[in-house]
Amino acid sequence: MSTTNSLRPLPCRTGPLMGLRESIAYLRDPDGFIAERHQQFGPVFGTTLFFRPTAVVGGPDAVEQFIRLERSISESALPAAFTALHTADGALNQAGEKHRSTRRGYSALFSPTNLESYLPLINRCMVQFTSSIAQHGSTCIALDAKHLCLNLYSELFAGESLTKDEIEAFISYNDALLSLSKQLPSFRKGEKALAALQQSMQVRLGKYRRGELDGACFRIFTDNLDEHGQPWSDERIATATVLMVWGAYIEVASLMASCLIQTKHRLDVRDQVLEEARNHNLESPDTPAHLAAWDLPFVQGVLRESLRLLPPAGGGFRITSEDIEVSGYRIPAGTVVTADPRIGNAMSALFPEPQSFAPERWMSDFDFNSNLKQGTGCPFAGSALRLPKEGWFPGGIGKHGCPGLPLAELSVRVFLVHWMQTIQHWEADSDQAESIPYTLVPIRIPRDSYRFNVVPVPRDSTFG
Repeated sequence: MSTTNSLRPLPCRTGPLMGLRESIAYLRDPDGFIAERHQQFGPVFGTTLFFRPTAVVGGPDAVEQFIRLERSISESALPAAFTALHTADGALNQAGEKHRSTRRGYSALFSPTNLESYLPLINRCMVQFTSSIAQHGSTCIALDAKHLCLNLYSELFAGESLTKDEIEAFISYNDALLSLSKQLPSFRKGEKALAALQQSMQVRLGKYRRGELDGACFRIFTDNLDEHGQPWSDERIATATVLMVWGAYIEVASLMASCLIQTKHRLDVRDQVLEEARNHNLESPDTPAHLAAWDLPFVQGVLRESLRLLPPAGGGFRITSEDIEVSGYRIPAGTVVTADPRIGNAMSALFPEPQSFAPERWMSDFDFNSNLKQGTGCPFAGSALRLPKEGWFPGGIGKHGCPGLPLAELSVRVFLVHWMQTIQHWEADSDQAESIPYTLVPIRIPRDSYRFNVVPVPRDSTFG
């Protein structure tokens, strides 16, 4: 760490009302904003995001330096509305031993044993979802995926699916997280939604204690101890369960939609998914199989390329408690710092031909040669597997990286297999074929109106 005068100031745009202009420009087009500033300044630059001076850090070298210094950046720098709605029980707002004890309390949820136990429910929900879409002939994919995931993860974590009012409350809560002011009606609506969801989860927790239902969060969180060695309160268990359902539903729904957008014109991708599923004995939709059977390198490559090309969000926000140095730049104390994955995701040094959708990047030589049909090829197969952790961090990086990424990836692998087995072709409505309408913050996801028309697999066909 260095604070000498020889360090360079962060490169940034200057001019009248630049902080306001930068914040608005980011909110309008986050991906385009990061790409333009990266092209102008390189992978480390200064800006203003959410009306606060911010250092954006990207690329493996700068991110590695930032992570080594993260222990000196101990405070959350989330926007004020997000901080309030995420609550003091949310891990993103925590530091020190409180944060470490919370993360320990979450870890069992995503153990291989528990992931295996979730498979029957995940499989059943994905089979029903894809079959229903095939029957109806169309889907508003983002809207339908959000409702699917809300019910799936509520049943998984809290023992019951949601009521219509609870679904609307989760969506209102998500929409309020990046309100620009706590005085706005959207924020007040989010507060009301959060209170209602906390109350409904406490009701479910009472049912769990009476043996009327089971839920993974209730089962695990009731055994958790806080940083003082005291059991989690019922209020904390209920709030943490709400946050788990929220974090899972919107991220997974976004990834489901992104995978379909990336592959809708790629029959070769569908053929490879079907081939890999056959090789892993996943042809029967009624059999969830075991966790090992869903270790599908090509399918995993499809979802990881979708995460790379259409990342659901940028990096997390932390605030410096002292001056730090990254890549020869001085970042003053009190500056918000974000390690943004979108910068590295577009670097040709990390991802050759970065605009190309190539699931083979994520396959080992053995998997590439064993799973794919003869005659296929990829000049950079397996290249992404050799990246350092600072070169690929779709769930965030450092102390506040997302612990639920294994569950999200498992859910989408199951979804993709059943979609390809059930749906032969999918295409957006003609008026949305060229320009996809997106909601961009807090999570990139198509708007509810975005529709796919689908052609189901013929009844006499064996999964394509």
